[in-house]
Amino acid sequence: MIHDRGEVPAASDRARLVLTGLFVLLAAGAWQCSDLSVHKPGDESVSVPLDRSEPPAASQGSRPGPAGVPKPSIVVAPTTPSPRSPPSPPSGKPTQAPPPAPAPSALAQPAALTPRTDPPSEARALSRAFANVARALGPSVVRVDVEVTHPGADEEGDEDGPDPRDLPPSLRRFFRFGPPADPGPQRGTGSGIVLDGAGDIVTNRHVVAHASKVNVIFPDGRELSAKVVGTDSQTDVAVVRLDNVPAGLVAARLGDSDKLDVGEWVLAVGSPLGLDQTVTAGIVSGKGRVGRHVQMSGERVRRYIQTDAKINPGNSGGPLVNLGAEVVGINTLINTGPGGAYGFAIPINQVRRVAEALIRDGRVRYPYLGVLLGDVKELEADKRTRLSRYGGTPASGAFVNQVTPSSPAARAGLRADDIITEIDGQLMEGAGDVIDYVSTRDIGAKVQVAYVREGKKAGVPVVLAELPSPGGDPRDGEDDAPVFGLTLQTLTPRLAESLGLPTTLTGAVIVEVSQDRQDRQDRRDRKDRLSVGDVIVEIDRRAVSSAEEAKAILRTRRKAGHVARVRGKRGVHFVTIGEATP
Repeated sequence: MIHDRGEVPAASDRARLVLTGLFVLLAAGAWQCSDLSVHKPGDESVSVPLDRSEPPAASQGSRPGPAGVPKPSIVVAPTTPSPRSPPSPPSGKPTQAPPPAPAPSALAQPAALTPRTDPPSEARALSRAFANVARALGPSVVRVDVEVTHPGADEEGDEDGPDPRDLPPSLRRFFRFGPPADPGPQRGTGSGIVLDGAGDIVTNRHVVAHASKVNVIFPDGRELSAKVVGTDSQTDVAVVRLDNVPAGLVAARLGDSDKLDVGEWVLAVGSPLGLDQTVTAGIVSGKGRVGRHVQMSGERVRRYIQTDAKINPGNSGGPLVNLGAEVVGINTLINTGPGGAYGFAIPINQVRRVAEALIRDGRVRYPYLGVLLGDVKELEADKRTRLSRYGGTPASGAFVNQVTPSSPAARAGLRADDIITEIDGQLMEGAGDVIDYVSTRDIGAKVQVAYVREGKKAGVPVVLAELPSPGGDPRDGEDDAPVFGLTLQTLTPRLAESLGLPTTLTGAVIVEVSQDRQDRQDRRDRKDRLSVGDVIVEIDRRAVSSAEEAKAILRTRRKAGHVARVRGKRGVHFVTIGEATP
């Protein structure tokens, strides 16, 4: 039956409508879940816009919802940020990739450690020995700081040439004067060891030479002023004494260097580069006598100790110690070569003798013969040729290059080109043997010197005298009176170098020509002219090695005069000196 007004739906129709709505809701929920399932973990942290009045912007990855309406992005704002993903920037700004996760802490997850080894008992014992020596010797090793207010050349001359101040005015023009030294103070550092309770400390001479101020720094930090008691240039040993001696000084124990063996362990202790109590270890690499291949810093140091224990600048004056904590040497020298650096020390037995003399007398007195020597085995070709004119040359011996004027050798009649073969019946193999033997004699002792001159054997007694002080004039006692208007001086290697001549040349250099002789030369042939700087190398066919020797020959009367071979600016020429040329 059809009614004109609407009918109320039946109960069954209402049930179908409810079921249809539930189905639509379930379908929509399933679609939403499928959309969430494709989000990455990082998408869960999406910033909420600060302006809540505006709807959130659609996500770039959103898909259109039902009926083509864009489905809004779901915004999740967790209360606690994920440790793996920090909150993203506000909407509208590009989102950056999250930073990489930090590496786990080594403390939280320790790695496996290398195994601990058990060192051999011998190595452990050696290590303990090194430490015990360093600990025992530590209180007696000091740093020596020096200040030189007016640095100058060494007393024995600058290594680069003679001091022009020591030359006659007429020869100074042959030298180039360098720029003046820095007037400000210069500072240096060395090492030393305490010798006794009186505050005496031994070091190297080259550490404290010309020092105007000396400070001694102990390992505990105490810094005390000191003064130089004495120095010895022949051995490079010096002693300084504390101005105020503190209580409780610990002196170093001195050993016997003669008992030291090659291969024995030693430690070098000192203050390299201004550091304190630096210890290096090594062995005694060698022991021997100073010779052609090893030259120590003092002429009277005849024996040396070589070590591979590292010795650096500043170690000078520091001790070389055996494993008994006994000082066996004083570090003094570093020689560098293609194979590396080699350290040398002065044997403590010689250091002890020199230090005792410096403390007692302030200086060391040495006997000397008064000759400049070389080894026959190392003679240069020209000298061998000259000696061969007189017959055979001894296979060994000490060749006399120069005789010091007014020396014991000069007074006894020894001359240049003589070859010393024996002293007191003992064979002399070379120059070192002569120096060694003479050094063991007393001042004033008489020795018998056997020599070969011009192929003939001879002998003469010589009374040894005291070696002149290095600060004195090396020409003390020499007759400076001119001969035939010529003032002569012995030519030394340094003087020869300054004149542009070979350093091996020997002779008498003319340092002044009198006005009278100059006037006479102006009226004569120029070939007989002699000038300042000319070197007389031979007179009457006899080699001249010193000014004293040249004067002795020229003072011998000869009617025709003396024929001298001269070397100078005009080359080699011959000049007649004497009656023929007043």
